[in-house]
Order: sequence, then structure tokens, then C-alpha cells
Amino acid sequence: ASFDAALRSVVVISMHLSPIRSPEAARRLKGVASHFYEILKESVAGSKGKKPYHPKKDKFSCVASAALVALLDMEESSEPMNSTNGNSFPMEDLIQNINRLIDTRSNASLNQTAEQYMDPDNLDPGWGQVKKLCATNANTDLDGPFIKERKKKGACPSGVVFELLEAGREMAKKLRDLAKKGPAEPGPLRQLPNNTVDEEFGNVTMSMDHREGGGSSKGLHTMCDQLDIRGVPYVVRELKIADYVFFVGDKLAPVLIERKSAEDVAGSLHDGRWERQQRNMRKAQYVLGDGHARRCQICYIIEGDPNKRKVHGGNVGRRTWFQSVDDCESAISELPLLGFSVMRSKGHLDTIGILAKVAQDISWKVKNGVIDVKYTYKQFLDRIKVCDEKLGNPPTLKEHQNPAPPVVVNWNPAGPKTTNTKTTSDDPKKTNKSNEPETEPEPNMNYSEANLNGGGENCEEISELKKMSLQALKDLCKERGDKIGGKKEDLIARLMKPRKPEIIIMRARRNEYVPKIPSCNAALMVALHLHHIPGTQGLAKERLMVLAEETGVSKDSMSGDGGFYDGWSGMKDLLRGDPALVKREKGQKFSLTTQPPESSGVAVANALHILAHREGLCTCGNTLE
Repeated sequence: ASFDAALRSVVVISMHLSPIRSPEAARRLKGVASHFYEILKESVAGSKGKKPYHPKKDKFSCVASAALVALLDMEESSEPMNSTNGNSFPMEDLIQNINRLIDTRSNASLNQTAEQYMDPDNLDPGWGQVKKLCATNANTDLDGPFIKERKKKGACPSGVVFELLEAGREMAKKLRDLAKKGPAEPGPLRQLPNNTVDEEFGNVTMSMDHREGGGSSKGLHTMCDQLDIRGVPYVVRELKIADYVFFVGDKLAPVLIERKSAEDVAGSLHDGRWERQQRNMRKAQYVLGDGHARRCQICYIIEGDPNKRKVHGGNVGRRTWFQSVDDCESAISELPLLGFSVMRSKGHLDTIGILAKVAQDISWKVKNGVIDVKYTYKQFLDRIKVCDEKLGNPPTLKEHQNPAPPVVVNWNPAGPKTTNTKTTSDDPKKTNKSNEPETEPEPNMNYSEANLNGGGENCEEISELKKMSLQALKDLCKERGDKIGGKKEDLIARLMKPRKPEIIIMRARRNEYVPKIPSCNAALMVALHLHHIPGTQGLAKERLMVLAEETGVSKDSMSGDGGFYDGWSGMKDLLRGDPALVKREKGQKFSLTTQPPESSGVAVANALHILAHREGLCTCGNTLE
């Protein structure tokens, strides 16, 4: 099994048409086995300081790619003797042409005879790749099979011929064109692999510092995966200033973003980076923002809640940094007066969503002539070098203080966000309109002390409830599926709120699992309800996590807070039960259950969606009907 998985990994990598510049990037390719990734890591670690190997121009280092191009060359050859039956070619000729295309330095040549390769016990890795090309690659994104093996006695000494299929022909043409160009030029560590970009991003590309997320050995590639899922055009390079910059073509947009986790804030305050980075960004603002006009947005994305990153002694991050929660929050609160806008995010999934919105906003502003772009990155750095150090000082003019962020972000660790649930989305692609809640709940009511004292709405109903005993009020709350703890005023306030959907109440009475609002499991179910049509293929985990983060139904980040658990950890509860709320499909896809209709996952998800709107959490923008 390991040998077969290794062969599949080699074929997948050899067919990848974009440069792969790290083992982590290779690991993200569907079909690359985990143990093969470990081999790649060891190989890279052992080759540090050595000149990288590249196959020569028009040559290949892998039998799989050479085999496809060899068959294509043989098809296009004017020598009819190469063909035994239309487009079928003898095994002996294929071996010979593969060796012609293999770079000798790769040690990948086929050195055995056709008769030896036909032995079923032969485990030659080179010929094993050819056999892989004949199979349907169900565990990869490749559209195989690429070639077809036929038995034809008398056609050649081996009696075996090979034919290039249409999928193989298309792939062979692309591989041959790449080989003619020679080795790939040095480029970004990661970039969006798509050949096309959504028009909402226009000509904007986000450049991300290669040290983000702790670098390639930690969270960088996870963040890149999320950018891939969202389709954000990006490259990963070394940045001298800020963590994220945005290019329009080859010119820099006047937006600079620095991302700091709660721990990063504490660490930066401890070692002095906090002030040093701010000075550099203000100098950059001067260059990109037309001098003293400073028409350049410099922003901080603060990721996570410092209260959740406390260690022994009450300090944030590390005890030896001597930075308390108050120290971190105080430093963050001072940023607007220092010329920076602040956007708070729950975790890196939320951060990626913010960055995607910023890229879309820049694209819109460029199209509408709101912002100008002047400098290439090299010109920008050259101008930074000659800037007076005084230009990095905090602003003294009020017009340069308390700037607005590039996009509106609602989450704040101090409390829940609020959204207008009565607006509709202008983009029909963002939500599945057929999955809007089926009933319109009453607006979320805030029953203050004045209400409960008979000075507000529904005073007669409140007066009647106040006459009841505490136990009677608890019984009413229990019947509605509400909490029964607290003072009499608390119970009355709960009873004055809209009744929960009946399916939620019935499941609670039967001791069946129901996700709470807010929670990660509720966010997963609402995301499936909004973005998946029952009867179609389910959603992959990675895509579902992104959509769940966007719903706003979870108070915690779906990516977790840096510990062992994340928002996916509770999925096992959704997959349990009879019936379960969520079902796992072939290929690790997930969808809501539909039977029986009155207690299915679809019905529960709709009820949760209603509750999320009542609490002012859901950001879907649907009108509740």
C-alpha cells in the first residue's frame, strides 16, 4: 500500500503544471500521501545550501510525464513504422522514447527489458508510473486514465501496445510546452493555483509575507489553503514592511495591513517591535499616500482575545514577557490615535475573510477612480530608504487620527456583534435564497427594568407573570425549553421573548442533541442550510469551515484559539443519532439529513437559523419570511 501511494504521489506531482516550491505545498495536492510528504521534508532538509536540481530543457525527471510526451511525439511522427495499429505503439518503442526524454541526471531511466516489466512481481517504480497512467486516479484531481494498454499478439515482441487517450493528449501538450520553456524561474513560495480569477478581485493581487502564521513550518500554508478556497489572488514573498500589501498590476495600492495575534501583541510590546513596526508603516504611509496628505490606509488586524491567551501569572503569551491583558488592550486601544485603523478578528479564518473583503474593496476603488497607484515595490522601497525618520512619528493632526478601516468588521471580543437582519443581499451567489427561514421571528426584545416594572410594552402580560410564583414561572420556562435558573425577573424576561421553534423544544424533551446558539456546531449547520442544496454533492470540510465562519453564528473562531481543538471538533455530535443531523458522503463531503422531514437535519438547521437571527448573530442578509 505504501509503494502504491508513493507511485500515486509521484504521478500527481509530475502532472502539476504550476511550480511547487515546498514540501508543504506538495502536501496540499490531492493524492500526495503523508509518508511521501515526510520523505520530501527530509530531502529538502538534507539539501540546504546545495544548488537545486532542474531537468534540462525539453527533458523530464519523471517517467510519468515523459511517457505522455513520448506517446504524443510518436503520434505526431511522420514515420509510419512507429505505429502498429492507428495510434497504438509497441511497448518496446515506448520504453525507448521515454528514455530519450528522461534527463540522465535524474536516475529515472527504464533500464530493464519489456519482458521484465511484464512480470507481475516486478516493482520497478518507473514502469509503475506508466501503469498508474492506465488507471482511473480516483484519489486525485487528475482526469485519468491517460493512456490505454492493449494486448496485441504479433504486433511486437512483447505483444503489448499503448494508446494515448484524449485526457492524456491534452496533458502531454501542456507538459511538453512547459519542458520547452526550461526550469521555472524563482517565484513566490505559494500563489493562487487557479488559472482564472473572480471578476470581483479585478487586477488586484495580495502579497503576503512568508513569515505569516509562523512561517512555512507552522500556519502559513493553512492560511494559504483558505485563500485558495476563497479564490483570493495572492502570492507569498518576503515583505520588508507590513504583513499584507496589495498590488494593482505591478503597482502598490495605498493599503498596508499588519496582522497580530493576541500573543504577537504581547511579544511585540516586550521586544520593542510594536513601536518600530509602527514607525516603518507611518513612513510607508507618507510615501504611498501623497506625502503629508497621508492618503494611505495603515491598519492592524488584531486576531483573537487576549483574555484567552493568558498563561500562569495572568500574563499574555509568555510569563517572561510581563504583558498583562490590560497592557495589551491598552496598546490596541491607542492605535487609532497613532494613525492606525483596527479590525478585530476571531481567528485566522475570520482574518482571511477580512483580507478577501479588503482585496475586493481595493478592486472596486480602482475601477471607480477612488484611489491611485503610482509605485512598483522596488520604487516604494527606494523612497522609504531616503525618508526622514521624523516622518515615522505619531500624527499630531486630528485628520490623521482615528482613521476608518478599509472594511467594516463587526466582531469584538468585548461583546457580540449586531447585524441588520432585515436587509437583503445584493449578491445572489452569497446565499441560497431557497434556504431562508420559513417563518419570520419577532425581533429580539430587550426587556429592561422599566419593562418589567410595567412601564413598557406588554405591561399587562408582564403584570400577570409577576403575580405567578417562582415555581410556576420555572415550569413555563421548562415547557418552552428555556433555562429555569435565575431570579424572577430573569424568568419573566425569557418568557417575554419569542418561543423557540417547536423542533428545538421537542428534541430537548427527548434528550436529543441540539446545537446551542451561538456555537461552532450551530454555525456548521446554518452554513450547510444556506449554501448546500439537498440532493446535490455535499461540501468539503475546508469549504464548510470557511462558510461557517462567515455566518457569524459562532462566538468563537472556527479555527480555534491556538489549542488542540477547533470548530470541527464537535462534528462527531452532528454525525451521531438516529437520525443524525449531518451525514458524511463519499469523498469526505458533508450534507444535512433530509429524512424524516419533521426531525431531519434540514429542519433543525432551519430552526437554528431562525434563532441566530433572533439573537442578531447571522450575517446572511436574508429577509426572514
